[in-house]
Amino acid sequence: MGIFLGLVSSATFGLISFFTLPLMLSGISMETILVYRFAIATATMGLILAAKRESLLIGLRPLLKISGLSIFYMFAVLLFFQAFAYLPSGIVATLQFQYPVMVALIMIFFFHERFRWQTGIALACAVGGVALLSLGPVGQPVTGAPESAARIAIGTALGLISGLCNGLYYVGLQVARLPAINGLVMTFYVMLFGAVFCISNALFSGRLEWVATWPELANLFLLALVTAVISNLTLVLAIRKIGSTMTSILGVMEPLTAVGVGCVIFGEPFTNQLAAGALLIVGAVLLVLLTPGKRS
Repeated sequence: MGIFLGLVSSATFGLISFFTLPLMLSGISMETILVYRFAIATATMGLILAAKRESLLIGLRPLLKISGLSIFYMFAVLLFFQAFAYLPSGIVATLQFQYPVMVALIMIFFFHERFRWQTGIALACAVGGVALLSLGPVGQPVTGAPESAARIAIGTALGLISGLCNGLYYVGLQVARLPAINGLVMTFYVMLFGAVFCISNALFSGRLEWVATWPELANLFLLALVTAVISNLTLVLAIRKIGSTMTSILGVMEPLTAVGVGCVIFGEPFTNQLAAGALLIVGAVLLVLLTPGKRS
């Protein structure tokens, strides 16, 4: 069940560019998109919890821990979005996907997690597969600005730091000792803190806009429901069951989903390079399935 939840989490997060890039290309600022994403997600989670009559009282100490985790999550998302303005989305995805390696190293060196050969090969397959899926004719940065050495350096730094923040979020979910808190409640608070952060950032930068057209609002609602609510809830549950290292490796479904959407919906060509990347990703998932003690 944990592996299934991890796959669902990464697959739904893989749809983020599908919903986001059309909004950014239509002129809506990244800050506005993030405000709507987290505000809608928070409201949706609040309605679900109200319908289930779940209490939001979790104590000050757990609340502070979740707020700290939310900071890592928010910086991961924010820097990931900002990197789109400097590098093509495929390059950004490859850079950001170094986070499984970071998670594995953090867990091994700081929390003494046992290193298994299956984990090492799965990591290599995952990173290699993502590189094959993402590196190639993947278009231009969202801004359309020409690439230069400085822009490439900035985009690379943003992508790698985003991956590090994402890795720290994964690790934090495992080691923060919050197992007694309902997954729905934890997801609600992550979304709530994210909304506060995004609103503050948008107001400070002066880039908060009203979105008035129904197609764009529908796109924002789906962005929030699929890539925030579903993705984060299944992520929390997956890490509780199989740990942060294995869950991060299963993040390979994120770029694979993005490529699949491009080929099936937008008619992009399915090349030998993409096929090789997909096979490596399938191999990584199979190795996770075969790793002893990680099937729950």
